[in-house]
Amino acid sequence: MTRATIAMPETFSSPFIVITGLHKKLGSQEILRGIDLTVFKGETLMLIGPSGEGKTVLMKHIIGLMSPDKGDVLVDGIKVNGLKEREMAPVRRKMGMLFQGGALFDSLTVEGNVAFPLFESGLRDFNEIRRRVREALEVVDLDEHGQKLPVNLSGGMRKRAGIARAIVSQAQCILYDEPNSGLDPIVADVIDQMILRLQKRFGITSIVVTHDMKSVFKIANRVAFLKRGIIHFLGTPDELRQSPDKEVQDFIEGRSETTC
Repeated sequence: MTRATIAMPETFSSPFIVITGLHKKLGSQEILRGIDLTVFKGETLMLIGPSGEGKTVLMKHIIGLMSPDKGDVLVDGIKVNGLKEREMAPVRRKMGMLFQGGALFDSLTVEGNVAFPLFESGLRDFNEIRRRVREALEVVDLDEHGQKLPVNLSGGMRKRAGIARAIVSQAQCILYDEPNSGLDPIVADVIDQMILRLQKRFGITSIVVTHDMKSVFKIANRVAFLKRGIIHFLGTPDELRQSPDKEVQDFIEGRSETTC
């Protein structure tokens, strides 16, 4: 197992999320077995690893949708585990999440979907809501599609609408759950470029769960490889590519132990 301590560039020297000793069981299955991970402000961290190894469960702990059996999660210096739902609200406003498929409301237009978090937060200034919705849609190149329903959008456009909804509350961090799944390579590249644009334009911290290795080597600042409920590898994309660890290399290359 590789345990790497990375000297982060000066621009990524301030922690935004700090996870220590995180354990979680679901039923009798131990999903997380002692996760230690720091995510720095403004970086793009990619979470990779085999399916069912705890990547999405880890994301849900960060955003406060699940509580650990043991360990702590700090977001911008605030310990989120143990907070009541009302106490979590200001923490969640610092974060947005893009679920698989975009998770849009079918009955609302694109503009309605993007505006939804603002109404949920209690904002009632309709001019301010319209301004922020227009700005968010412009960032993801959907400003001409605001009146469409999700059923009339392509898969890539639904993902971009989900990103707009995640950033409309001026989130400092966005969590992406398989943003490129089900997309053709061209549209997947559009999503990658969108993540890069948000990082460069707004300094947004991104945590991305993915199985798309092309995306990893294109946009990641660091990569965490989860296996058997722990961080098996943590390092830069170059360090990942050069790792002598067989499990890491098998995953990168898509090699299995099964022979025909």
